[in-house]
Amino acid sequence: MLGYLFYDIKDISKNQKFIEWLIEEASKHGLNLVLHHTEDKLEALEIPDFIINRSRIASISRYYKDIQVFNSASVTEIANDKYQTFHFFKEDFPMLDTCLTSEQTTFPCVVKSKSGHGGTEVYWINTKEELIINDDYIAQAIAPQLGKDLRVYILDNKIIQGILRTHPTDFKSNYSLGGNAKLYNLNEQEEALVYRILEKLPILYGGIDFLFDEDNQLILNEIEDAVGARMLYNLTNIKIVEDYIACIASKLKNY
Repeated sequence: MLGYLFYDIKDISKNQKFIEWLIEEASKHGLNLVLHHTEDKLEALEIPDFIINRSRIASISRYYKDIQVFNSASVTEIANDKYQTFHFFKEDFPMLDTCLTSEQTTFPCVVKSKSGHGGTEVYWINTKEELIINDDYIAQAIAPQLGKDLRVYILDNKIIQGILRTHPTDFKSNYSLGGNAKLYNLNEQEEALVYRILEKLPILYGGIDFLFDEDNQLILNEIEDAVGARMLYNLTNIKIVEDYIACIASKLKNY
């Protein structure tokens, strides 16, 4: 079976090893996984049997609406727009107050690009004069506990592993930015919260990021669509690429 693996052209070089693992593992299941990037003209490509979309661009998934797409277009659209994420989940789950920067009146606050990832384009803002007034950015209330968050890895809509990330000096705790990481075992209440989220937005492979309130209760922060795997490989024996491709192969077989 022919499959296309889509990446943003800017992300290919830094994800080269992960891309190679995906392609190699796919071949073990009889899947011919071919790398394409976001500047390829879709109409010029042969229609594949499936796609793995790690480009963060939902229109690619929608173009291939008649075949299996991993993750779904809805996950890619909602997860890669933090403002959409907030509005999609805010009625049902604890989240920090969030608005467009043009509407922000309370300081300090954190300003984020709607489409940023990996802790990029995230700024601590103390005054109105420092604001980025642009509807591509959102303003978010300050988290009760700074430099601390929880990444919950998901595969086939099930919890795989929680990892606690902390940073002693920065309000951003991303592992890629020098944060510390350790395994975290979710309690029954936390697991129930995650599965409620997955009922509302099923995820084949991704991450759910949480902040903590004053009582160490989880606050939903972001959904990671094209989630990285470095923490899993560094801290666990989970072979996530093998499991991910095996999951896709199983779904294709039963499609």
